[in-house]
Amino acid sequence: MDPMETPQTSTNTEGKEGFVPIPNLDKMRVGHAGLYEPDDEVVGAEAEIVVADIPLGLKGGKTLIDCEKGIKAFVKDVCASDRNNHLPNSELGVWVHYLTEGIARDFNRTWTEPPISIRPKDTPVEKARKEGKRTLSKGQKNLMLDKLSYTYYEEDVNAGRITQQDAFAAMAEAAAQKKELEDAGFFINPNRTQGVSLFDWKTIVRASHGDEKATRLYTKFKVEVIIPNIVENFYQSLEKPEKLKKELIKSPLMETYGVAELLEEKDGYMEVEKASIKDHGDLYKYLKDCKGGADLFKKIDGKYNIKGVHLTKIAQPGMMKPRQVCIDCVSIKDGTQHLFLLARGGGTTELQLDKFDAITFDERKTLSNG
Repeated sequence: MDPMETPQTSTNTEGKEGFVPIPNLDKMRVGHAGLYEPDDEVVGAEAEIVVADIPLGLKGGKTLIDCEKGIKAFVKDVCASDRNNHLPNSELGVWVHYLTEGIARDFNRTWTEPPISIRPKDTPVEKARKEGKRTLSKGQKNLMLDKLSYTYYEEDVNAGRITQQDAFAAMAEAAAQKKELEDAGFFINPNRTQGVSLFDWKTIVRASHGDEKATRLYTKFKVEVIIPNIVENFYQSLEKPEKLKKELIKSPLMETYGVAELLEEKDGYMEVEKASIKDHGDLYKYLKDCKGGADLFKKIDGKYNIKGVHLTKIAQPGMMKPRQVCIDCVSIKDGTQHLFLLARGGGTTELQLDKFDAITFDERKTLSNG
């Protein structure tokens, strides 16, 4: 037998005519015509385009699968019970897994986000990041960073309380903990007065301007960024932590998909007409329709280049509770940076550095000396 030939199995009913060839089942895939081998001629980008456009919707959809007992037993007792295979460890997960694979193969479509039953299980750190929860206190974060250095253990090593091998093992453990946090998406601020946060917003702001000084305007007026680049880091993100939703509901963005649902859960609130924000065009249109937004964009359009749109708070006494949509701009006329803050009630604030704030100490000294 040719080693390249597809192995076949036969069943015999009546003589030679009764032999029915059955292709190698290990090479079969689910499809509209039943099981068939992969199409080798479909390669490259054409074979990989699967559009994630099927809305997943909310939990609660129910269906009944009435099938033969052998099918149920195989799915539950073989597929789902094997902890070493690639399949979900629940009967529902196996059904949804193969349904998802078949839809992708036959229709080049899939869900806008993975169904809960087939999502990979998160580690505790990954789960905390998705839920917007703090993992380490500021003190715990600083201790972890200290443990990365041999100097933290040197006194104990010299005193014979621990060995060098113990110190190196502890350093490796701290490095692994730091990497786990960073891989999950946390930002570990090297500043000892700052803790672990969800976003490295200062780096994002500086990158958008291409200027290391771009955060000076924020720090001067104590403007803290809660969600940098709202579109990318919330509306286009698969994960929308409850903590971030609760922050957005205090802002003009309270009646958008992913946020307004919190309003509807409260007593006394009727279902609101929610706006869908998929890109910056949707965001600008929504903000222009907000109270105070039309006048704000009349001031911005044609006169400023927008560098970022963030959710912010002002970290000053008496001003900590409200949240603002912060539009970070650069003047087309003179290149100065401006922050336009739009509050939920329609109030707007414009912030900019004066000429002394915007220059270096040496430049200020030169000007002061005439």
